[in-house]
Amino acid sequence: MKKIKYQQKGHKPLLVREEALVDYKVHQSIVNNNLKGIKKDYGMFFTPERIVDFMVNLIDVTKYTDKKDITVLEPACGLAQFLVGIKRNQPALFEQAKLFGVEINQDIINYLTTLNINSNIKLIRADYLLWQTRLSFDLVIGNPPYGIPSLSKHYTIKIDPATKEKYKSLYETWYGKYNVYGAFIEKSIKLLRHGGQLIFIVPPTFMILDEFKKLRTFLSQNGGTAIIYLGPNVFKPEADVSSVVLNFLKSDKFASRLELLEYRDNKIITIKVNSHWQGEVVKFETDYTHTIESICSYRLGDIYEIRISPRTPEIKHAPYITKERPLRVDNYLPLLNGRNLKCNKIICNNLTGYWIKKSEVKKLRGYFDIPHIVVGLGFRENGKVGAAIDKRCYPWMGDVYHLLRKDDLFNIKFNLSDSEIIAYLNSDYVRKYVKDIYREVTYHLSITQLKGLPLPTKKEWREIKRKEIL
Repeated sequence: MKKIKYQQKGHKPLLVREEALVDYKVHQSIVNNNLKGIKKDYGMFFTPERIVDFMVNLIDVTKYTDKKDITVLEPACGLAQFLVGIKRNQPALFEQAKLFGVEINQDIINYLTTLNINSNIKLIRADYLLWQTRLSFDLVIGNPPYGIPSLSKHYTIKIDPATKEKYKSLYETWYGKYNVYGAFIEKSIKLLRHGGQLIFIVPPTFMILDEFKKLRTFLSQNGGTAIIYLGPNVFKPEADVSSVVLNFLKSDKFASRLELLEYRDNKIITIKVNSHWQGEVVKFETDYTHTIESICSYRLGDIYEIRISPRTPEIKHAPYITKERPLRVDNYLPLLNGRNLKCNKIICNNLTGYWIKKSEVKKLRGYFDIPHIVVGLGFRENGKVGAAIDKRCYPWMGDVYHLLRKDDLFNIKFNLSDSEIIAYLNSDYVRKYVKDIYREVTYHLSITQLKGLPLPTKKEWREIKRKEIL
């Protein structure tokens, strides 16, 4: 099978020479200042010019040498940064192709009109996820919005429930608390012609989270997928999010092919290639992670059922939970959360403000009255997982997992005690493993990630420490 080429071309200097583009940058600054509220409600983040250039230079322009009917689309185009970036980096393609930009917000389209951008680009006002067209495209490129659609103050993209239901009915990859960028990927691939190319900058969460399992399968079935890891600094300080470039080729020939790459020191470096990818979780690999995985006979999910604490809405609406400090505190327990959990230590202060009668703790979760291991969802204390044993059987809420020992024949030979497991989970060995295999993809562990942590026996734990592999 022919290797998909994702070779970066040389970058051009970042200074803009054309007067029109200088004006464009001035207007971009105006939009950044004047449309802050709009940007927040629609999940917009304007892309740094160096990243636009990097992505535009991933376009395989050799395919268009003798092609006459070339169509290029930038969804949720904002200031049409990528279409303008094609003009800056690939002027022949810019002049040759029919360029389309879809944008939901009329104010932004008005800005583009004042720049006379629409003389080269056909601007379409529409909600891209609901936009209906008979067009198909050779290239789709851009920076789709990120966020979970909801009117709740906890989520970034303000979408009413009726519109969200339309999204859910239209997109086969929609699952759980889906992020709209996943739907943007699905729609864009469906709009590509056979042999077409999709280049998006998106968060890397689709690589590992359960919410994107259908999307990963969809990608694997429809073409070749290259993921170029850029790291956590692309959009800082405006947004604290890691980024990857998804470079996708719609082709039956390259279906099930995955390349994981990293852009480092002005080079694209291959981390791994999988020619038989079926949509599994995409993890990084190092010599260290291979060593840990080769030593450990078990995964955490083999030994434990893993449950998550009740979330805030459930706590707020539970009739047996109060926010008023009880007159007789000895009959009540405070609800704890992630702030109460440190490595091998539980801080018993009431940091949540919620109380529950001791006699009613089982109503919240049946296992809360059983001593068990609790694990912090976020990376704590310099990246460590953060685990402790709850001997006093507190009720918990929020970002805390609960490890409940399975009772089956498979784990009968597993012989680490709870205290040894806690020491292992809190160790630098696990900290480095998590950092190496997930980088900055997320700032917390999901249940799937936690289940997949390698878990050693006593003998294997001694071997790990003896090898001095840190």
